[in-house]
Amino acid sequence: LIVFPPTKSTVLTDKIICMEDKTTLDAGPAFDGYQWSTGATTQTISDVTVGTYWVKLKTGLCWTTQTVKVYASEQPVISSVDIATNTVTVYATGGTAPYKYSMDNISWQDSNVFTNVPRGSGMVYVKDGYDCNPISVEITIPNLINVITPNNDGVNDVLDYSELGNKSNLVIDIFDRYGTKIYQANKTNGYKWDGSTNGSKKVSTGSYWFSVSWNEPNSKQTPVKYSGWILVKNRE
Repeated sequence: LIVFPPTKSTVLTDKIICMEDKTTLDAGPAFDGYQWSTGATTQTISDVTVGTYWVKLKTGLCWTTQTVKVYASEQPVISSVDIATNTVTVYATGGTAPYKYSMDNISWQDSNVFTNVPRGSGMVYVKDGYDCNPISVEITIPNLINVITPNNDGVNDVLDYSELGNKSNLVIDIFDRYGTKIYQANKTNGYKWDGSTNGSKKVSTGSYWFSVSWNEPNSKQTPVKYSGWILVKNRE
């Protein structure tokens, strides 16, 4: 009595594909018959989507069942976006490196930094090494305010980012040249800074660093930070 051990395919292995893609499963030519869970009786099956499949493989008079899985690739996530004047830097995690980045879903680049980006609303796109449909988030590049003159003449008296008041967790932090935070503008003060500390003492004429942070209203609540310098001209 000769017992043949189960013979499985060595070329039929699990696959990872984009969720929107299809693939081909090949059990190899070393068998006398094939019976797939799809009903096919060929060596290969095509147009296979994400899922679990099995195939019965015939060797002589014996049949062996082998299971194979087709997984969807893990998509990357845009973890945060930093904006400095007209430069946008996109940070991504997850998925499979290397990433590619775009702001129009047409032209792609390896660098996560975009320069000379126009102000207003825009989109950033990221895709990973599997080249699946990209993920995207909408971003806002605020108007640049680089000088205020708090002399109560009604012109450039305050740093005002109330136009972003519909964003979640909007906060404006002001720092002196040594990196010390001297003021925070938020919902309680209308997201404005009048060139003073604690709403009373006027700061000295000079350059100050500001950082505007918020969360974009998407499913991931993508954090965005916009930063730059502002010149304050106060009466001495």
